[in-house]
Amino acid sequence: MSEITVAREGAATLAFVEGLHGALAELAQGAPHVAEDDLSLFSLAVIEIATNIAVHAPQGGPAVSLSVELSAGDELRAVLRDSAPPVPLDLTATTTMADALAESGRGLAIAAAVCDELSVERRQGNLWRLVRRVGSHSV
Repeated sequence: MSEITVAREGAATLAFVEGLHGALAELAQGAPHVAEDDLSLFSLAVIEIATNIAVHAPQGGPAVSLSVELSAGDELRAVLRDSAPPVPLDLTATTTMADALAESGRGLAIAAAVCDELSVERRQGNLWRLVRRVGSHSV
């Protein structure tokens, strides 16, 4: 099975995030071996992380850039790099679901729940890595 890679780069805006739906559809089209459930849940995680980057990007200064590389082979992988200042974040503490009445705060918990691996490194911005193993879930 061959691997397909799709990449996008731009300003970290909600319009850019909206455009990622097209990149994810392109990935799905090039990876017919990947079940729809896996693709849908992986797409959800990618959009949640990208939305967090766009929403929490500093305002009033230089635009925050965002590059996204998506790949599908034996697993679904995403690497998101942004130029925002590193924000201290403990993924183990923030991956619990927000209160049912909360209006926000679910993005990281959702991404963590549907990915086999979720990590972030801070150096010259933020580097997010998401992995979902293909066919290893019962949904």
